[in-house]
Formats: sequence, structure tokens, C-alpha cells
Amino acid sequence: MSTRHAVTAAAPWYSSRGMVALDEDSLLAAAAARTGVEAPLEDTFVPAFRALLGALRREARLSAAGRARASERIMRELERRVALASLEAREPALATIAIERPVVITGFPRTGTSLLLNLLARVEGLWAPPLWQLREPVPPAGASEDSLRAQAQAQLDALFAAAPQLRAIHPMDPDWPDECNWLLRNSFSTLHNAFSWFVPSYVEHLGSGDMRPAYADHRRWLRALVHRRGGAQPRLVLKDPLHLWQLEELFAVYPDATVIHLHRDPDQVAPSLASMCATMQSVDSDAPRSAAEIGAYSLRILERGLQALERSRATLPAARFIDIPYRELIAAPGEVVRRLGRQLEFRVDTEALADAGEWLTANRPPRVGGHRYELEDFGFSPELLAESFSDYRGRFRGQIS
Repeated sequence: MSTRHAVTAAAPWYSSRGMVALDEDSLLAAAAARTGVEAPLEDTFVPAFRALLGALRREARLSAAGRARASERIMRELERRVALASLEAREPALATIAIERPVVITGFPRTGTSLLLNLLARVEGLWAPPLWQLREPVPPAGASEDSLRAQAQAQLDALFAAAPQLRAIHPMDPDWPDECNWLLRNSFSTLHNAFSWFVPSYVEHLGSGDMRPAYADHRRWLRALVHRRGGAQPRLVLKDPLHLWQLEELFAVYPDATVIHLHRDPDQVAPSLASMCATMQSVDSDAPRSAAEIGAYSLRILERGLQALERSRATLPAARFIDIPYRELIAAPGEVVRRLGRQLEFRVDTEALADAGEWLTANRPPRVGGHRYELEDFGFSPELLAESFSDYRGRFRGQIS
């Protein structure tokens, strides 16, 4: 680890309430004390770390409990970085693990990415890491699989108790695959933080920075997961709507990836993202932003994604993308999976389709609850969204009409 950001023993590790204060020196000092590593964060990720902390203090309006949760979450992410570096030092062969031909599912939020990931995860020869492993890619010493699953379930139970609507917005289970932004969180370089907390200056920081180091770091975590799995190396299936914001950086690290890009009417995407942000941010804030503020904030995030998408899809090889309309996935999920098998050269047998069908039957709304929202709930109008998404609608008209 770098020594540039080592901290002194005189740093104020804890606030008067006993939690680690949300400032750079306090968190780094506390992480150094917990791990025994003088500098628990590399220079590369300090700017994003600093931008996130500043936005949390100035913009997020965190409650006392929210500050404590944010502080502990960041501490755990710093500890995971130390654990990964330690594993790499013990197992130098990790650096030789190739992540070959990954299948990467993306699309704006609420376009069916979670559905498709859970279907493909049931195909033999493909592997989508489950949430309990994404949450702890390098397990703490002495932690059993059962204890890690139980910890993941406890975290989900607490989250759903604080925000019951999230169960319908994004159903999760420790054994289901989940978004690989769990890995990018450990470099403090994911817009998922901007969904969890109202942090507009952090959004701008990520939008103007170079995400290639974060994706190189993402590959380190995937190597650790593959190593931990043992046996024959799988073909990975990854999913994160936020890859859409940095496709060029993703391909710089995974040049042989295939991206499955899901599409849906923006009139559904925008209010759904705003609803998710409002729900998630209510957990840690004691003074939530107004619906209009959340709407403008969410639209700004989407507009940054639209700009990045227009640039990347105009320059990256078309052969590296498979476009799928949301309506097709919902209407005929089995046929979509079979077609992907032909295109991506993996075998889809009857048993896999039956397993996927059973999962879909058990977890398709309204069984898990509905996620309801309207355009006007967050200050949107058809005219506003038509203007914001005009280029997207023009390029992908056949996929969303």
C-alpha cells in the first residue's frame, strides 16, 4: 500500500459519539489501527474517497444514525482493501488469472438487468457471483460460509426494515447474484454511492475523472472471487446498470467482453430511478430532499449517462454489443436466453430453462410487491424527458418503441 497517506497516532480517530468521524484523517487512522497497515488506501483512490467524504458532510444531510452507518461502511471498505492486498501478497498467482470473455449486462436502471442476470446465472458454464461473496470478496479470517451468508441476510433484513419499498424495487437474497458495483464501492468509485446518498458534487467528480483505475481494481476483486471459487475457471456474467456510464473504461480493462444492453422507454426509467434514490436516501437522512430536488438530481445523473453512452456507442465496435428490448425480455424470457446462448456460444438446456422459469415465477411482481411511480411525482413531464432523451430515442428507437 502507498505510504503517502499514512496518518499519525495523534489523529482524532473517533468523534464524541464513539463513531469514526467522516473525515479523511480520522477514517484512515482508524482503518490503520484496525488493520495494522500504516496506509490503508492507495493514492489512486484518495481523490474519489475525499470527494465522497466532502459530499457526505456538506450535502447528504445525514442523521446521527446515518453518519454512523456511513462511517462503518467506509471503514469496512478500507479494511477490504487491506485484505485484498494481503491476499495478493500471499498468492502472487492471482495476478495471472485471466478474466476472459465476460458477459456484462447493463442498461439504465429499471430495464430488466436484474431479471436477466438471475436467468443467466442458472445456465451451466456461466457463473454470476452471489451477493454474499460480492459483499466480502476476501472473507475475514475464520469466517465460515454460513456466517457470511447470515451477515448478508442480516444486512438485507435491516435495509428492508428501514425502507420496505426497496424489496419491490430491487429484490435481493444472499444466494442470488447481484450488481458488481459491490466491488467498485471498495475503490469509492461508483455512482451507487450517489443512489444511497444525495451527493451531487461527488456525481460531478466521478463524471470528470478517469475510471480506468477503478476498473483495473474491479478486475483484482474478480480474480480474488475466481480464486476463492476454485476448480475450473468459469465464464463470468456480471451486471451493473452503472457500467453504462463508463463503457470505454470497461472495455479498456476487459477488451473481449460482450455487453448485453437492455432498453426501456425513458418515461419509465427516469421516475423509477428517482423513486429508488428517494427510498434509499431516506434511510440515512433526517432531512430528506424534496421530490423535485430528487427528480432534478436523478435526471442529472441520467443525462451524464446519456452523454457517455452516446460517445461510447459511437466509437466502440458494434460487434461487442447485443441490444435487447425490455418488452422482449418480459414477454419471452426463455427465448431471449436461448437466443443469447446461440450468440454467445453457451449451452442452454431444458433443466436450466426450467430452473430459470421457477425463479421467475416465484419472484416476478406482484408476488414481491409492485414498484409504483408516476412522472409528475418528481417534477417530470413528457416534454422534459423527450428533450433529455432525444438522442437516445433516435439511436435506439427500434429497441424502445
